[in-house]
Amino acid sequence: MRIGGSVGRAILWAPTKLYELGVRLRVAAYETGYLASRRLDAAVVSIGNITVGGTGKTPMVEYVARYLKQEGYSVAILTRGYGRDSQGLRVLNHPLKCERASLDPQANEFGDEPVMLSRVLPDIPIVVDKNRFEGGEFAVSKLGAQVLVLDDGFQHLALTRDLNLLLLDATDPFGGFQLAPLGRLREPLYGIKRADAVIVTRAHRPFDQAQLLGIVHYFCGDKVPVLYVYSVIPRLRHIATGEIYDAAEFQGWNCFVMCGIGNPKAFSEDLVQIGMSVVGEIFFRDHHRYRPEDFDRAAKAAQQAGADLIVTTEKDAVRLGCLNRAKAAGDIPLYAAQQEVQSEDDVRLKSLLLRTLVIKK
Repeated sequence: MRIGGSVGRAILWAPTKLYELGVRLRVAAYETGYLASRRLDAAVVSIGNITVGGTGKTPMVEYVARYLKQEGYSVAILTRGYGRDSQGLRVLNHPLKCERASLDPQANEFGDEPVMLSRVLPDIPIVVDKNRFEGGEFAVSKLGAQVLVLDDGFQHLALTRDLNLLLLDATDPFGGFQLAPLGRLREPLYGIKRADAVIVTRAHRPFDQAQLLGIVHYFCGDKVPVLYVYSVIPRLRHIATGEIYDAAEFQGWNCFVMCGIGNPKAFSEDLVQIGMSVVGEIFFRDHHRYRPEDFDRAAKAAQQAGADLIVTTEKDAVRLGCLNRAKAAGDIPLYAAQQEVQSEDDVRLKSLLLRTLVIKK
């Protein structure tokens, strides 16, 4: 959250300092051994960030889990299921109960990101539990998981990890150098030193590479690898019919963007990158729960802007639920953009993952 003006900043100064004090005390408690991290009987790969908002964690979780599954490992994803109404442990894609075949999982029970991941990774269990250690114990003992991918785990110090991947968004890697609520940092910059590797997302965008590398090397030294990745939109899914189309088919089309994610502007820019013309946008807060009037407002605005289609994200499609199926058959079709991670450092990243698992064995 950014506040303009000296008055606004003055109002937020005290909450920011209180938040910083709490974060520093918590980190110090783990660093001094007052609080202890617990280790699971499986390799743990953590993926997280130091800023509030979207840095591309979910596509990276998908990328890592899919690759390790392809390499023959039994993989499970651990996540807290942010924004869900339920409590305790929930499992998607349970290999024995076959939940994905018998249920249409809802975001209010599991969280939007776990449901989305369960759809794109149908052979990988998604274990949802606020207590990631207990969720990990279940994944190891009941699901036979050898590798646990810890979603949004950089600040989850209660769980020992074997590989700590820190994601930095190239467009705003350090959250304005201020902790929330003045800036977007979740913790002071010195937390970067916990990273085993730094992954710069949206690296195809212009950014100050020298500054980024200088800060990373200051805290981590020059032995921590810095890798560069970016997300692309190769396909769009028609939500009403489920049909999937190559993104190239939409070049030159006028689209209206409707989404509630951490970095909505970046999503619009990704659509421009594939040749679409963004004629209008409605952005909601991250994890927004859609109501019928939200879609009605977007559809009306899209018609007025001359849009050929409305485009949202797969995460938003989960939260639209049955609403999207009821409304998508109107005058303007609704599509969900499917994103994939690509990187020129693909070989280095995969080697890092496999080397970690070999050492763990």
